[in-house]
Amino acid sequence: DLKAIKWKGRICTRPGRHIYNRSLLASIINANGPVEAEKWARGLVTNLARRPQGNDRAQIKAIHSGECDVALVNSYYYGKLLNSKVDEQRQWAKSVRLVFMNQNDRGNHVNISGGGLVKYSKNRKNGIKFLEFLTDEVAQKLYGKINFEYPVNPAVELSEELKVWGSFKEDTVSIEKIAELARESQKIIDRSGW
Repeated sequence: DLKAIKWKGRICTRPGRHIYNRSLLASIINANGPVEAEKWARGLVTNLARRPQGNDRAQIKAIHSGECDVALVNSYYYGKLLNSKVDEQRQWAKSVRLVFMNQNDRGNHVNISGGGLVKYSKNRKNGIKFLEFLTDEVAQKLYGKINFEYPVNPAVELSEELKVWGSFKEDTVSIEKIAELARESQKIIDRSGW
């Protein structure tokens, strides 16, 4: 819907080359094919309120200041601003509402935080223990409570803040597929001027 004419001059976003947006576009390529993904990207660029710039916090601030009505952001930045020690940043966040996209079809695109261990790691056992810790209930609860990220561990209940935002249907495209489509995504970003 972000390519619809009703959004002309009303959308803010980071530059398309940022990994968040490149992976979002890769998910659109996966769902709709490269031709439709390019139409979407060109429509988005046509509807921008300003040149793509800044980080996710800057997009929320731009909504607050009236530069745009809609912005593409990762939800955890919204949480960080809502819970900021700086009153002005809390006000930015209070002036926006999160909307999870594509809930009637493929689901909302999800960026992930990931970890891995190199094959020839000198400290393999501790590396594995560390990765296991990051996905256990204690660490996943901390991610939700402190960093406002949705837990990857299905046994972990949402933090109070995330409960307020609600659950959502997520796009199930694999990270491998997103990586496979990254180059094509970047080409579309370059051609569309995003």
